[in-house]
Amino acid sequence: MKIPLRNILIIAAFGVIGFTEQALAQAVNDADSHEIVTKLADKLVDVYPFPDISAKYSEALKKAEAAGRYNNLSEDELASRLTDDLNKAHKDVHLRVMRNEQVYKSMTEPQAGGGNQREDDSERRANYGFKKVEIDGATSTAYIDAPGPFYGSKEAFEMAAAAMNMAAYSKYIVIDIRHNPGGTGQMGRFLSSYFYNAGHEQFYLNGFYKDRKQDEQEWTYAYVPGRRNPDAKVYLLVGRGTGSASEGFAYAMQKLNRATIVGDTTAGAGIAGTYVALKNNLIVFTPFKMVVGPGSNVGWEGTGVIPDVNTGKADALLAARKLILEDIVKTGKDSITRESAQWVIDNSNMAANKPVNIKSKYSELIGRYPNNVSITAAKNGLVYKYSVPGKPVETFTLQEVKPDVLVINGLNANIAPNSSRLYVNRNAAGKVESFTRKTMMANGTIYIAPQPFKTINQISAGISHKRHRLILPFRMPVPGH
Repeated sequence: MKIPLRNILIIAAFGVIGFTEQALAQAVNDADSHEIVTKLADKLVDVYPFPDISAKYSEALKKAEAAGRYNNLSEDELASRLTDDLNKAHKDVHLRVMRNEQVYKSMTEPQAGGGNQREDDSERRANYGFKKVEIDGATSTAYIDAPGPFYGSKEAFEMAAAAMNMAAYSKYIVIDIRHNPGGTGQMGRFLSSYFYNAGHEQFYLNGFYKDRKQDEQEWTYAYVPGRRNPDAKVYLLVGRGTGSASEGFAYAMQKLNRATIVGDTTAGAGIAGTYVALKNNLIVFTPFKMVVGPGSNVGWEGTGVIPDVNTGKADALLAARKLILEDIVKTGKDSITRESAQWVIDNSNMAANKPVNIKSKYSELIGRYPNNVSITAAKNGLVYKYSVPGKPVETFTLQEVKPDVLVINGLNANIAPNSSRLYVNRNAAGKVESFTRKTMMANGTIYIAPQPFKTINQISAGISHKRHRLILPFRMPVPGH
């Protein structure tokens, strides 16, 4: 049978594709597999800081190999199975085998320029581990977003110094490491050093190896570029994505009582390690140094860093900001700052307030007021209205913030949400006399309307009453007297 040329080309094309996929998924031969397992087991026995655990790893790998668990597997499959078997013997979130051709080649083949050149610009694209710095002058708060990882390059430390110097004059500093997977522990020590005066270096963390004679004490640095901020109140935001060296930063600052840790429990990766090339494009991240607190054999390995303020899945940044506002209300030196902080706290608590019948509770507010203002009843409460001749009437619902304080929803929304309030003024008998309108400005100050608002009827009645009091006792003077 004669096969058309077009079909021959299609068959050939599929044959090439099938061959390519087969080549990519080609099984690691038995000799290479044995060499990989042996090198992995020996390396763990040599460097893993806990000999009893490394013995379990070695035994588990050799037992699995004898059972044929590593036969006829692709490189990816072999890496995955080795990692699974190690985790079954003892779970260490750092310890993992992976296939990475690029890293394997960089570790096993000579590099141009003596191997000192980075093959990609991943550090630059990650902005050297620091994303942004935001300064809130109203609360004197600096927010530093450091999703990491923590790099050890010159550029990374320059970026960290720039971030810390932007925050140098803030009373409160929030550092967000919720999504920081780790990196070099030197960066955490560098950041911590800014919160101590020169000459007051702190024993930060302690690292120990299988050979305890090699123990390393880690201290904060005697010198950091720029201005230190030893009086700042520090909040570190952590979560499940906080791992390894970033956990060490949080753990050390917590143990030193130098920061409040806010968020969710961290990953629990407390044994430092490094990459080791195996064979067939396989590499292993091998833990070799247990990191613990000063004078202790206990770290965060397996348990993670437990926050001082545990928010679970709730937003840790919102929680930290509320802690800062509460501290301002408690310790602020001027009444304006304290009142502004309390204002924001009240707004954040509104959603949790017990619903009240606004229409019934504040019915005495209903009426017309000067300056084109009126308050009317609506189906679900009260409405604040502002009308200017020739323009549509603007309406804003009233919502209770706390007793006798109502937010005018939407009024001055160009400044901020919930920026305008109505404060009810009552007489000694508890009857509503007027209201005062206040507005939180963008700079944190509070503008107070010059005069309390009274209804037009109240004003008219007051004028008549005053006239009555003035006219009755008044007598015309006798000329010449």
